[in-house]
Amino acid sequence: MTDLKTIASISEKQKEQVSDATTACIYRAGILFERKFAEIPVDFDLRGKCAGMYQVTTRQRRIRYNPWIFAKYYQESLTNTVVHEVAHYIVDCIWGLRKVKPHGKEWRQTMIAMGAVPTVTGKYDLTGIPTRQYQRHAYHCNCRVHQLTLLRHNKIVNRAATYRCQFCHSDLKQGG
Repeated sequence: MTDLKTIASISEKQKEQVSDATTACIYRAGILFERKFAEIPVDFDLRGKCAGMYQVTTRQRRIRYNPWIFAKYYQESLTNTVVHEVAHYIVDCIWGLRKVKPHGKEWRQTMIAMGAVPTVTGKYDLTGIPTRQYQRHAYHCNCRVHQLTLLRHNKIVNRAATYRCQFCHSDLKQGG
């Protein structure tokens, strides 16, 4: 069993290899789709369960990678995650994000055109990889105590939603 302390982030050399692979993948997509796609920033600041993420803000587009998942599954991530995230970028450039589903037909077609299998998520053992811990709030029904996420708790507080127990069907009330 891997201990939390044994997983280290990928090395600077590996980060450079991943960045180079991302750039090469964007270049290959340009040849396939017969148009030039700009290089975008690559960051290694993603944490949690996701190996990668294509992110668009009002100021920039970027690809974020999880350096701990890459460290544990380097070759698999280099082969699959890089092309997966670049495909999101290419879909955004060609069709725009508002017109397509994140893993819709355009993304699947792009993945296939780039020679990759269009899988949505990786199956990773996250043992030893730092993941984000979410704050939970205790709610109870007639039969048990439920731990609700902060998002659901806030929806209840703001009267935007109510939740029922899936077993006894009574409304959830705050407190344990």
